[in-house]
Amino acid sequence: MGSRQLEPVTLPFSSPDELEQYLPYLIARLAHRWRQNQDQELSPLDIKGTNMRLLSCLSAFGELTIGELSILAVTEQSSVSRAVEQLVVSGLAERNVSKLDQRVRTVVLSPKGTEKLAEVATVINPLYSALTEDIDRDDLQTCISVLQQILAQTRENSI
Repeated sequence: MGSRQLEPVTLPFSSPDELEQYLPYLIARLAHRWRQNQDQELSPLDIKGTNMRLLSCLSAFGELTIGELSILAVTEQSSVSRAVEQLVVSGLAERNVSKLDQRVRTVVLSPKGTEKLAEVATVINPLYSALTEDIDRDDLQTCISVLQQILAQTRENSI
């Protein structure tokens, strides 16, 4: 990665090159492309990308509330509530009463959910590798670090 100074890109764009330098546009395109590829690859495993994100968040963070899951999985809370219900019914997750506050309901990954996530990994890991295979590891780490910094600047919650 070079140390050249980028000119700030602002609306309205005067060329396709300017649009291609606009970070929100690039992130949206990448996320859309990833979702399409992911959903196509996950289809034979009978799991949607949203449910995979929920299971992944539970795997990484452990016990979470619906609100926390909504933030981490980048999904509307009402959609997370419906998805969690499906995950519980299918045995992939378990709903509990919080040990800290009896009024709070939490969700955890079940053993069957852990197995499903391992099955999903056989599809997602190669897909992720293909996404990043021709990118220098240092450049990729820099990209990840920069995106984490931007996320920290825009974060509206403690998660």
